[in-house]
Amino acid sequence: MLSPVNNDLTGLVFETHRNKVELNDSLSKLSTGKRIVNPGEDSGAHSQVAKIGSKHKRDLANLQNLQNLVSYSQTQDGILAQVGEILHRMNELATRALDVTTSDGDRENYNKEFLELAEQLEELESETFNGVNLFGAGAFSADKKQFIESLTTHWLKASEEQIIQDYGWTVDPSDSWNLIVNEKDTGGYAAFVMTSQNPANGTADVIEMQFDLPDFSAPHTQPASTADRVVAHEMVHAMQAQNSYYGDIVGDGASSGKWFKEGLAEFIHGADASAASILASNGDDYAALNGAIGTGNETWSTGEQYASGYLAVKYLHSKIQAAGFGDGIKHMTQWMKNGFDTGQGAANSGIDAYFTAHGGIGYAGNNAFLTDFKGAAGQAFVQNLNDTGLLGNADTGSIRGSDEGGGTALGAQAVIGDATGTAQSAYVEEQDTGSLTALIDGAGLTYDLQSVDTITISDVATYNLDSISSAVATLGELELLLENLADERSYTGANLSRLEKEIDNLNGKITQGELAVSRIEDTDVALESNRFATRQVRMQSSIAILAQAQKLNIGIQDLIRGIMIGQS
Repeated sequence: MLSPVNNDLTGLVFETHRNKVELNDSLSKLSTGKRIVNPGEDSGAHSQVAKIGSKHKRDLANLQNLQNLVSYSQTQDGILAQVGEILHRMNELATRALDVTTSDGDRENYNKEFLELAEQLEELESETFNGVNLFGAGAFSADKKQFIESLTTHWLKASEEQIIQDYGWTVDPSDSWNLIVNEKDTGGYAAFVMTSQNPANGTADVIEMQFDLPDFSAPHTQPASTADRVVAHEMVHAMQAQNSYYGDIVGDGASSGKWFKEGLAEFIHGADASAASILASNGDDYAALNGAIGTGNETWSTGEQYASGYLAVKYLHSKIQAAGFGDGIKHMTQWMKNGFDTGQGAANSGIDAYFTAHGGIGYAGNNAFLTDFKGAAGQAFVQNLNDTGLLGNADTGSIRGSDEGGGTALGAQAVIGDATGTAQSAYVEEQDTGSLTALIDGAGLTYDLQSVDTITISDVATYNLDSISSAVATLGELELLLENLADERSYTGANLSRLEKEIDNLNGKITQGELAVSRIEDTDVALESNRFATRQVRMQSSIAILAQAQKLNIGIQDLIRGIMIGQS
């Protein structure tokens, strides 16, 4: 029987082709270093590598982001270091201003440098890093959001309405100012209004209204909170600056009239409890309490000063009513507003001018009234309030409460009426820019950096080196500010420490990710080199055999010649 003679040759051709494919595969793996060149070789491993590789790229990008945040925090700390140097210099100036051998001229020179340094602190507060604010960045806390919401939808409007009714003032919508709520205690006051006063004509612009959130108890909602009393106090300052010659309220070109400004601000909501507490602690020393008002122009910081200013305005309120003007202090505030609105000047629209125009009240001017208040008549007035129980009853002593002829006793929660809506004031509130979030790995894990604030001295009208008393108050404020600065730098230190740890952690993850990918997809060079050599030898052998077979030119007749087919 005849058999096909080309079977072995055909198989050899197929074997040669297979060797070529395997050889190319080995060559690809050795040249790329990858065990898996085509997804079809191991689809599961290929999918694993793709996912790990994608996360690895995100980790590398996040590593750069974290390094940028390190630069951000280091810049913050550098600015705070400059702030520290400025505060130390201000501290030195304040100490020198307290030297009893320092002349007024020397003190004025110290004050000039002090005010320039205060302005530099304000400028540093607005520093940015690639357009991002260095200070105050980060999401608002829930308490701050609640406080701002109550301010903007309730308290500011309620305060305006009450002041319009009780003092006859109006809101100037063209005078815009910043509304600021500090999440950290800045020291000094729980709240204040900063104004810019023109010494040439006594006018003033409202710059900002600030509140220190830690000084207020939660919940910050209407009607539960009594923070609206503080808001009303500060709103009196803002609106008085818009309705009078606030920079020269007395009208003599020299006196600040601090007693009148603070007394009106306290009278809007009442301060009986403060006065009663002071008298209880000083043994009913009325001379000391009334005497705390001083010249009425000092820098004020004590409870006794504010209580004396409040009582002085109550006393003046009663004197104006006794002179036949039933609105009492409102008659005076409206008269001063009319002079301001018609441009009559500070000298013709201040406290002195009011007393001159209304001689029946019985005072030649501001100083005459303060002398009377500190004397026997003023002390008798306060003693009567105390003896008759008016300082200790349910009413706070506000201008509209039962103590002043109102029909209802108004306690701490009721003294400022509730209101809902937008205030008329042209305030500019802080915007919640969202959290300063650090993305710490490719899986999307995040954490929020601590918000860092800088230190400023906004109230330079109070804290300055104009006088020894001002320098004393300023020195105390600077000590608080230096403590606050230490706290803020501790926040930057905490942020930097956390960022460095996260960078180390992410670097570890990146390294482990690279090793994992390597174990999955990298080729075994020794094993693959051995395979390559084997396949190369087989490939070369197959090619050699086929080459030799091609040279054979034997016909079929030659192959069967001389062969007896079918015989045994």
